[in-house]
Amino acid sequence: MNIYSLLRNLAKSIRAQNIFVASKEMSGIHIFKNTINFSRVQEFYLSWLYSYDMIMRDIIVDKISEKVLTDELYEDSYLLWRRENKYKEENKSQDNKKDLYLVSGKTINFPKRM
Repeated sequence: MNIYSLLRNLAKSIRAQNIFVASKEMSGIHIFKNTINFSRVQEFYLSWLYSYDMIMRDIIVDKISEKVLTDELYEDSYLLWRRENKYKEENKSQDNKKDLYLVSGKTINFPKRM
């Protein structure tokens, strides 16, 4: 495992997510000892904390499948899809169907591009 995978796994952990949320809501809780001049590793860690916070909120609110968190490829794919399509779909009328559904299963079916 490389350092980036370890940072991702740490940021995904329940403990790290709890501390992250608490640090945003309470002024006395800090993730790092330093509050400015973050190192490159700290910046990557913060980025993953925000990404996993967003994914976990989408699991709860938008009811996406928890299988997204089973593999880094699924996580990256979801984040890419979300960045490119999430706001486009919110602007469409509620009657239109979504292009992508995350459901439980053993296979993933991607929609065909036209």
